Amino acid sequence: MAIDLNSLSSSLAGNRVRTSGQTSGKDEVSKNETQSAASQTSTKSDSVQLSGEALRLNSRAQSAPDIDESKVSAIRSSIEDGTYKIDYQALAKSIIQFENEL
Repeated sequence: MAIDLNSLSSSLAGNRVRTSGQTSGKDEVSKNETQSAASQTSTKSDSVQLSGEALRLNSRAQSAPDIDESKVSAIRSSIEDGTYKIDYQALAKSIIQFENEL
């Protein structure tokens, strides 16, 4: 939390400095007001509203097929041993199709 020293010094103007352990009724009232304000703000809640596009993308992600671990493992080992071949034209077509669906 940032402290604005200008507003702090102006709000403290005219108050005498107390050593630790010294309190006044003003300090207690201020402390109670701060605690009350903190409890009021903690009862507020945030909300999020997703756009139609976000909802559509979420439903597509939810309906996506599960990951085939055996296929991933086979691809990983072929990449590691240098035998994995990429069909660049098929990849480009898939990218274009994906972009058109968005």
